[in-house]
This record gives sequence, C-alpha cells and structure tokens, in this order.
Amino acid sequence: MNSADELDLDRAHALMMAVLDRECTDAERRELDALLATRPDLADDWSRLRRVKEVTMTMEIARPPEEVWDRYRRSALHRAERRIAWTLIAVGAGVLGATSLWLWIESWLASDLPLFVKVAMGSLMVGAALLIVSILRERWHLWTHDPYSREVER
Repeated sequence: MNSADELDLDRAHALMMAVLDRECTDAERRELDALLATRPDLADDWSRLRRVKEVTMTMEIARPPEEVWDRYRRSALHRAERRIAWTLIAVGAGVLGATSLWLWIESWLASDLPLFVKVAMGSLMVGAALLIVSILRERWHLWTHDPYSREVER
C-alpha cells in the first residue's frame, strides 16, 4: 500500500465518522460515496461502523433491582468507605478552617479598628458559631435517636 492509498484510507475513515456523527457537509458525503464506490474494503468498514453506531444508540444499560442497591448500602464495606471519606473531609476542612480563622483573628486583632467594633464583631462571630453548633448538634441528635428517620424513603 502506498502513501496515497493510506491518505485515502485516513480520509475515508474521517469522512465516515463525520457522516455517522452528522457533522458533514453534502460535499463530504458525496466524497465518501465516491470512495465507497471505488473501494469495496471501505464499503465493508462503512457497514460495520453503521451497525456499531446503530447498536450503541439503541442499547440500554440494565439497572439492577432496588434490592441489590439496598444490600450494597447496608454492607460493612460501603459504610466503612463512607465513614472514612467523611472523616477525612471533616479533618481537612477543620484544619483549613482553624488555620484560616487563626490567621484572620491575628490580622483582625492587629488592625486599627476601634475596640467597640472589635468587640461587636467578636460577639457576632461567637453568636453565629454557637448557633451553627447548636443546630448541628440538634440534627445529629435527631439523626441518631429518631428511629423513623432512616426508614422513610423520600
């Protein structure tokens, strides 16, 4: 096979993909038809590619029954993965948050703001933090002690 044949083959395959994806012009479609008429091996490739496209477009992915998912969610490995992941996320967020808060407090205390502004901002931040902790603690308590919270599917 010479280099001209390889170029024709590459061009034919590029045209086939463009036609299959409906991204070709009428001139490119005519060029592909001309190449297919002169090369029977390309016509075989073209019919296989069209068949693959047809099969993949009509194929549906089988979904496992809900019982399989329920069994998976109850498995020890699934629960361990989730616990480890959430623990790592919480530790990372805690370290980053504490470091950021410490640096911000250092710069805030070193600023030239009047004392009453610093006290007002401090009380606002402490109040907001207490409120967030209270809400999170309440949610945690309900989640761990309410027997109906895990049985109800939403």
